Amino acid sequence: MRGVLLAALGAFVLADTPALAGANDVLECDFREFRNALRSPGPALVAEVPGTMSPIPLNAVQVTDKSITRKVLVEGLFARRTPTGTLEVMARLVNCTDYPLQVEGRSWFMDENQLPSEGESAWRRVFLNPRSTAVYREFSIGTNGVANYLIELREGR
Repeated sequence: MRGVLLAALGAFVLADTPALAGANDVLECDFREFRNALRSPGPALVAEVPGTMSPIPLNAVQVTDKSITRKVLVEGLFARRTPTGTLEVMARLVNCTDYPLQVEGRSWFMDENQLPSEGESAWRRVFLNPRSTAVYREFSIGTNGVANYLIELREGR
């Protein structure tokens, strides 16, 4: 598999009550449970020749760099229309390590037929302090035709 899938839009639906943590709890990450929870069906990019590649879920984050698969989790994934009609996508990332990390993200925006509605965005660097969170954010350029998206993540270069 070229990348490890970390999040799908709607993979986690929380109750109306926010989760509570103790004031001095240290952030811990469980990658096994996280991956098990992400097996939700939805739109995906599928190879034209069946069996030649694993499906790539859309409206999701795809990690394309194995070096960060046990370092970064996607805590939340969000998409919304802006007042001007563009699509804003955000992924809240968690650094599960005891040292600072840099990751880079870029976004692909597609129409309802999974065709690119515009070119992919430039890679955008996100800095994560140890055991902390940060947000990757991108906006589509166009206002019409964006129905799906894919966020790719890699370690900062």
